[in-house]
Amino acid sequence: MSDGTRQDRRFHAAIDMTVRVAAGELGVRIAPSPAGDELDALLNGLNMLTEELEAEHARRLRAEGLLDDEVDAYENAPAFFCSVAGDTLVIEKCNQTLATALGRTKEELIGRSVLDLFADDDRTHVERELRRIADGVTASGGELRLQREGAGHLLVDTSASRVMLGGHERLRIIWRDVSAVRRLEAQLLQAQKLEALGRLSGGVAHDFNNILAVIMSSSALLRDVLRQQGIESEDLALIEQAAARGAALTNDLLAFSRRRVVAPRPTDVRVSLLEAERMIRRLVGDGIRVSTRVADQPLVAVVDPSQLWQVLVNLSVNARDAMPEGGHLTLEAVRVDLDPEQAGGKLDLAAGPHALIAVSDSGAGMPPEILAQVFEPFFTTKPIGQGSGLGLSMCYGIIRQAGGAISIYSEVGRGTTVKVYLPLAASDAASERVREVSVTRGGAETILIVDDNEIVRKIVLRILRGRGYAVLEAADGASAVAVAAAHRGTIHLVITDVMMPNMGGSELAAELQASRPETRILYVSGYTANAIVEQGVLKPNTDFLAKPFTPKALLASVRTILDRD
Repeated sequence: MSDGTRQDRRFHAAIDMTVRVAAGELGVRIAPSPAGDELDALLNGLNMLTEELEAEHARRLRAEGLLDDEVDAYENAPAFFCSVAGDTLVIEKCNQTLATALGRTKEELIGRSVLDLFADDDRTHVERELRRIADGVTASGGELRLQREGAGHLLVDTSASRVMLGGHERLRIIWRDVSAVRRLEAQLLQAQKLEALGRLSGGVAHDFNNILAVIMSSSALLRDVLRQQGIESEDLALIEQAAARGAALTNDLLAFSRRRVVAPRPTDVRVSLLEAERMIRRLVGDGIRVSTRVADQPLVAVVDPSQLWQVLVNLSVNARDAMPEGGHLTLEAVRVDLDPEQAGGKLDLAAGPHALIAVSDSGAGMPPEILAQVFEPFFTTKPIGQGSGLGLSMCYGIIRQAGGAISIYSEVGRGTTVKVYLPLAASDAASERVREVSVTRGGAETILIVDDNEIVRKIVLRILRGRGYAVLEAADGASAVAVAAAHRGTIHLVITDVMMPNMGGSELAAELQASRPETRILYVSGYTANAIVEQGVLKPNTDFLAKPFTPKALLASVRTILDRD
């Protein structure tokens, strides 16, 4: 069974579980897979929530049997209890749980019409259903919205029955809060959308990067030929610029959908901030003024630049959402030297020099109780369907993985500042950032090229033969095995695409190295991290070259691998 099919089954199982729980089948559970991905975290949360709902249901049943005798059980039951007059629908009795949930006192609720507790759009339906119950007709209130005092609404599942108390007709109503269940359903749908976007991004990257690899490599070869003749072509320069722009757009898409290869390296965070600023200005719109301030000196930290880009965009989008009427967004990248007292505590950093990236907005700000939860997965203050609640927790994970820290300062009515701290790299790591690999000399070794894209295969073959290498080629993994079996000499290196029909790159490598352990492997791909990791390719000491690549990058990778002891 393919990983995609397995993933689809997990999604369908989660949806089926949600529907069954919503129907009252609280004993159902779903077994998470060993994938350990975001969907797995969501499934664990869904299981935990269902267990909690089942426990609350059991407590509610016990409480209902004690309504007339046990005041404490009635008042503090997890369900919302309410008793109203059958003719006027005026609240005569309710429990403390209902009052607390609505942000009111019991005294404020008793004596009011029960219709006042509902959102305006639901009141007509509620009145019709309660009148039918009062007339002895079986009716179901379904899911309705109870208004909270100054804090939105609660989605509740409603059940009601007619009773006679002291010779008077009463309607006994029980509400069960299903807001959390619906929120999880919305998060599951959001996860499905993100997964679909990621798959689309991977497919686009694979095909588009193959095209760009041909354009960029052919341009570089043509430029070398023209330079030998003393010719500089403006048209060729435009082609190279357009190809580079296409590669940048693909990287933007991959970074935004979180499917880039994770590759920490010395990165000047000032450059990353200025590169992200272009996208950020488009995302926040004309109603928000963007100011940028960066240090005069390099701020080199060891971090994946695409992930840092993702953090910057995510924080800026959050700032935009906090300023619906417009405002001021400030982006900063400066050096700070943290003393032990500053670095310790919540930051949990080592004292010393750090790059500080600050994203500040002039929005509404956040109260302390919201601020305390902002890094929790799935916590969001946005309406259902407008936020997954994963953005800040994801930013936190990325920065902590890079050895940094992230903190938030906010005041209601004054705006919010998010500060990202990254340790500055040592001087030798900083010099590695700007050092170019110059090992582009050729050789006489035998190299096998395996790629299902014929044009890419031909370009790579031409580049390598132009440097003196003996080159074999194959269109897929199965053909490569046959080519290798027919070759009597040593195959020093195999350059293989990761995703190919019949046999992928990782299976090909295992097959060849079983009979030719001396053969080294260089993986190339226009696919991205998720597809490659699922193939088991990206492991320690794995050599990988991302498409599109230049002839110089290809030759440097080849020579580095072949010269390795």
